[in-house]
Amino acid sequence: MNYFEVFGLPRVLSLDLKALEKTFHELSRRYHPDYFTTAPAEERQKALQMTATLNDAYRTLRHPVRRVEHLLEIEGFKPDGSKVPKSFLMEVFEINEQLEEVKAGSAGKEQVEALRREVEERAKGFEQQLQRAADDWDKLSAAGPSEEQRKQQLSRLTDILSESSYIRNLQRDLEETS
Repeated sequence: MNYFEVFGLPRVLSLDLKALEKTFHELSRRYHPDYFTTAPAEERQKALQMTATLNDAYRTLRHPVRRVEHLLEIEGFKPDGSKVPKSFLMEVFEINEQLEEVKAGSAGKEQVEALRREVEERAKGFEQQLQRAADDWDKLSAAGPSEEQRKQQLSRLTDILSESSYIRNLQRDLEETS
């Protein structure tokens, strides 16, 4: 059972997070292990497994990037860093060089802040791209896409995630240097 099925949701990327949270709490109460203390061992084990699955599913579906990653996984797509354009990789390499200067302490405050702003702007750009691609996936899903259309949109989502992973890593590295 995939995480969308756990919550009775279609495989769409735009979710009502308040409704997701409400359903999570309802299901959590229904399967809470305390209600199964006198039940047979098999039922207690199923309740524990369902509780763990619910927690994993909720953590995944409430986060936009993890939601896309899960959709791609259940659809059989994996982000492929080898498809990232070389020009983008060169830009990331240059940012990494600047980051090394920051780590070495040879960068001034202004350079650090400029680097932080650049990485944040890129991250926002990828968030916007991912949101547009997610909206397109939802529209396409509702229209009953052909297999080719479905694969093209999933590939687009995969490519965006592949590139954005570099920026997320840069953000994490920058935070660690603060």
